[in-house]
Amino acid sequence: MGFELPEQLNLAQRLLVERVAEGNGERVALRSARGDLTYREVLALAGSFAAALDELGVRREERVVIALRDSPEYVGALFAILGLGAVAVMVNPDLKPEGLADIFDRGRPTAAVVDEAVLAGFDRALAIASSRPRLLVVGEGTEAAPHVRFQPSSEADPAWSPVATHRDDPAIWLFSGGTTGPPKMVVQTHGSFANTT
Repeated sequence: MGFELPEQLNLAQRLLVERVAEGNGERVALRSARGDLTYREVLALAGSFAAALDELGVRREERVVIALRDSPEYVGALFAILGLGAVAVMVNPDLKPEGLADIFDRGRPTAAVVDEAVLAGFDRALAIASSRPRLLVVGEGTEAAPHVRFQPSSEADPAWSPVATHRDDPAIWLFSGGTTGPPKMVVQTHGSFANTT
């Protein structure tokens, strides 16, 4: 007998919100060099990112580039994007501006969540790309103009919940490396990613 995923499926709901709802909110969800985060804390961080991305105009099914190092912010941004019903486009933060511009033009993202350490490369990519996403800058600095700096908010809605998406809706775009030509876009749906986890 095979395992069948529900028709309505959102990865943020399944992997994060349901853990809190079932009483595991205080369990450790994420371990990092900066300390542990509980499921409830990751949910709050995702809620802060969701509010910031909503302010940038990100809507359902639109693409959002993530260019962050492995960190709690990466996890929060990913769950926020998925929870909004948008599509996370994962890229290497150290990608050269020409490669970023190509991804901007082929993926036409509405926004990009960017580590401030690589902001200069993203600014150069914006200068040569036809498609220009708005940038949400993550880091300790105080100035990000003309972009928006991400600030975790204690006022983010604690009851934030993901939108209902279909198991076949796109969740993540990966740009695969390969031996022939530019990287290829690989689309993973909410259902296909849930199957792998």
